[in-house]
Amino acid sequence: MWPAERSAKPKYNKPSDVKYIASICLLVFLASCGEAKKEENKPVNKDSLAIPKVVEVAGIGRIEPEGGIIGLSADQAGLIRQLNIKEGDRLSRGQVMLVLDNPVQRSQVGEAQRRLETEQAQTGVNRAAIAEAEENLRKAEQDLERTRRLVEKGAETRQKLDDAVAEVNNRRIALQNQRANLAVTQKRIGELRQQVNTAASTASKYSITAPTAGLVLQLDVKQGEVVSVGQVFGQFAPEGRMTALCEIDELFADKIQVGQKAQVRYKGYAGEVSAGTVIYAAPYLKKKSLFSDQVGEKEDRRVREVRIALDKQDLLINRQVECLITLK
Repeated sequence: MWPAERSAKPKYNKPSDVKYIASICLLVFLASCGEAKKEENKPVNKDSLAIPKVVEVAGIGRIEPEGGIIGLSADQAGLIRQLNIKEGDRLSRGQVMLVLDNPVQRSQVGEAQRRLETEQAQTGVNRAAIAEAEENLRKAEQDLERTRRLVEKGAETRQKLDDAVAEVNNRRIALQNQRANLAVTQKRIGELRQQVNTAASTASKYSITAPTAGLVLQLDVKQGEVVSVGQVFGQFAPEGRMTALCEIDELFADKIQVGQKAQVRYKGYAGEVSAGTVIYAAPYLKKKSLFSDQVGEKEDRRVREVRIALDKQDLLINRQVECLITLK
């Protein structure tokens, strides 16, 4: 047998050697347990577990006037006979935007107007008749006075005097009748004016006017097309200061207050577009809108609607933005 093979055999044949090795292993085990105990009893640093203080809340929104964006709609149905506006036009309150074709209403207005004109012309006839009746009465009264003097002198009969008195009474009745005719005509004129106003008011519903001063953002109809009752045919931005309408996640919704400072930046850009101030915070939560286009977002999340008045006013309406609100 080779010497190398003899030297490779273990030399722990004595019982004392085995006990020695076992003692060493026990000491190592006890030492490791002690270290574990020390780590277990080590005090925890509470500062390392504190929740960071939230100083800024972010939300997604869009640029729009303080009054929001209004959908333009028609109160009546009809064919668009006149279209007086286009996208980008600035309108004043009450300006006619489009006129619907309504032959029945136009006919009623025209008929009522013609009857009114006829009655107004009749007043001229009535007044002329009154003037003639007044003149006839004046002459009859003069004849009566002259006949009375002749009777007193014996130059005329009593019958002639009675006839003169009857003529005066007839002329007075004729004058009263003419004045009554004028009153009737004037009453009809008042009624016809009311009919004209009613017909014109009904017809005016076929003229769609601007609800307030503002800007036409979008127009979805053309002249010659038909609109139905309540159909939205365009989008309108009322005049007013520019704002950012944002949605804040329900997790931080209760931290928002009117008067807090904010900054707005375009979505996807780091630079600030405008500073601003919170002027409205909704008193309730609502469903998340489509401000965010991210696929797979949880639609059951609730948000609080917040409006921020912006310092910068020349911003593109409907541009999507990120709102950063500094908490007080």
